[in-house]
Amino acid sequence: AVIGPPDVKVKSESGSLHVDFIGPFAEHEHDKWPLKQHYGSWNYRILYWKKGSDTEVIHIDTKHNSEILSQLEPWTIYCIEVQAVIPEWNKTGELSGELCEQTTHNGVTPVWLIVTVLIGSMLVVVISVPVCFFSFLSLYRLTKHVFCPSYIFPQHLKEFLSKPPSSSQFFSSLPHEEDLFYDKVTVISEESKNQSGETGDEASKTTEHLQDSEQEDSDS
Repeated sequence: AVIGPPDVKVKSESGSLHVDFIGPFAEHEHDKWPLKQHYGSWNYRILYWKKGSDTEVIHIDTKHNSEILSQLEPWTIYCIEVQAVIPEWNKTGELSGELCEQTTHNGVTPVWLIVTVLIGSMLVVVISVPVCFFSFLSLYRLTKHVFCPSYIFPQHLKEFLSKPPSSSQFFSSLPHEEDLFYDKVTVISEESKNQSGETGDEASKTTEHLQDSEQEDSDS
């Protein structure tokens, strides 16, 4: 009997190819059952290769209905065919139709990318920490200057401004008469000064006349 090809589905995921297959089936009138039930041993053989290099064909035998093809090159198109194999009878079935699928990134991060990210993160931390610190310090100083200024308003002005305004408050600040200090000043006019000068001259003349009279008396 001829063993037909199995039904195959291929899915690309994380740099690998997930291959699912089932069948072939035997049909009798309206009934359909898998041929696997009629043989003691049953395997599936998966053949895959890079598209464009048919000479490098790799094959894998499995007893399961699915297989994951790993260790593939990322972003590369691979073609797959599957056939049934009966080891006891040394018989192989027909190949399935050729299915081609492109792999994606294999999920392994390159070393250079890890080093670059690590160095970049360190630089960001080294730069951002001082910037955040000085920004916070400047904000703290500004807030303190606005809400808690270093200049202290004089206490007597605080008390003065805290009192309600009244007319008596302004007059009470004037000093009393007994608290004033002053000096006595005597004003002499020009006429009085002349009279005192003449009186002094007459007195000096009288003194000279008396001295002359005394000298004459002594001579005699």
